[in-house]
Amino acid sequence: MIKLLDKYRIAILTFVIFTTTGAIVWLIRDYRYFILFVMIGLADGFARLMVKEYPGLRQVFRKVLICALGGFMFIWLSLVIGVNFQFPQLFFDAFEGIMAGALIQLVIARIVLPFFAGNAFCSRACWNGAVFEFTNEKSRSKRVPIPRSNLLAWGYVLAIAVLAIYIAINHNPATDIALRRQWIIWENVFITATGIVLTWFAGSRAYCRLICPFLTISGLISPWSVLKITPIKAEKCTACNRCSKACPMLIDVLRYVHDNKRVNDRTCILCEKCVSSCPENVLEVATGGKGNDEEVIG
Repeated sequence: MIKLLDKYRIAILTFVIFTTTGAIVWLIRDYRYFILFVMIGLADGFARLMVKEYPGLRQVFRKVLICALGGFMFIWLSLVIGVNFQFPQLFFDAFEGIMAGALIQLVIARIVLPFFAGNAFCSRACWNGAVFEFTNEKSRSKRVPIPRSNLLAWGYVLAIAVLAIYIAINHNPATDIALRRQWIIWENVFITATGIVLTWFAGSRAYCRLICPFLTISGLISPWSVLKITPIKAEKCTACNRCSKACPMLIDVLRYVHDNKRVNDRTCILCEKCVSSCPENVLEVATGGKGNDEEVIG
């Protein structure tokens, strides 16, 4: 029994954390958030459980998960119900004293949960990320990838904040359901189109890697994440570099393996493509105990 619990500890821990989070949000806001978080916990926990049984299908389970969760949140919660999760909505809601989807996503998915699973929301529940999974391949970029710049990332956050405040003062979408739905549609069209175009010039998953405001914020917390990509068999590494080549965020994973350090880049989205690509099974998602976290990149 103990061995079984140890084998599935990450799946169990995921479900417990999401369920507990849902219960807290229920007390603060609405019981429907409890149902949502339990559903996410069950889906993510089940996917992690299945990966343990069928490790060769790791990416299949993850992509099904991101399409299912991302699709549900965007199609049902956003388009049908009218909940806007995007960054400008934080300011729209703030001007009206509303605590809704955007703030809950920021606090839970980008501030609280990153202490547990880093930027994993980006590779498991983000609907824009689901689109980028199938359109932002590194091979599409024929130029040298542009590295992340904190100045650009935080400048983008500031620009969105200023624009959102200006709009909130003049005609706030938070109080107009029809206008809010238009914002939901066009914001997501802009993000997706910008991400696809940027990839051609700046390398894989460029919107997420360079300017996504939510990842910029959660990236401040992710260095303290419990779960990280960890070299558990660093001595078996053959330096084939498949791990780095597979990373959509262009992280030099091989360097971490050579240094026997856990991947501690602020932009890591825990997609586990490096884990799947390693022929020697050197890497794994772990809670600690292997390597170290001394260096933070990004």
